Amino acid sequence: MEQILSERLVYCPIKMEDLDIYVKFRNEKSYRQWFYFQDPLNRETARKDIEIMNNQSGYVVNILQEPFDMGLYLKDSGDFIGTVSLSKFHGPQEELDYVEVGYGIGEAYQNKGYATEAAKAAVTWGLKRLEEVGAEPVIHGNVEHENYPSRRVLEKAGFQLIRTEKYLSIYELKKYL
Repeated sequence: MEQILSERLVYCPIKMEDLDIYVKFRNEKSYRQWFYFQDPLNRETARKDIEIMNNQSGYVVNILQEPFDMGLYLKDSGDFIGTVSLSKFHGPQEELDYVEVGYGIGEAYQNKGYATEAAKAAVTWGLKRLEEVGAEPVIHGNVEHENYPSRRVLEKAGFQLIRTEKYLSIYELKKYL
């Protein structure tokens, strides 16, 4: 997988030496608030997640067939600050009809524009990949209505609100003009 870079971030598989930082990030209050349906992350599960990400690093991921998950690292310091993903899958039992972007930023790095920067870079990469495989270049973002910071990230990244459901606001981004 080629390395993705944006102005301030490097997108790559999470490094095993960042295992404890990754576990801490995934268990922070601001993360758990919106991912309450996931079990808290332990070291064993985190290690498996990191191994899967690193196994993907030798080839181009087809986001129609498997999740694309990357760690976010600051260019200037190399610090791990969060994650970004593109996926059609919500676990092994639920395949979506579309590719969805997801992102999370550690509490110490929030409110600095990193989530928007990460979302923009990921969807630019993802739209290109979708076009290459002949799929419609459309990516969605699903956000709980009350998650105003995440909704704002999608809006700043160019997504448009297309509908609301019982708990979610559904955003869509079609190929950049």
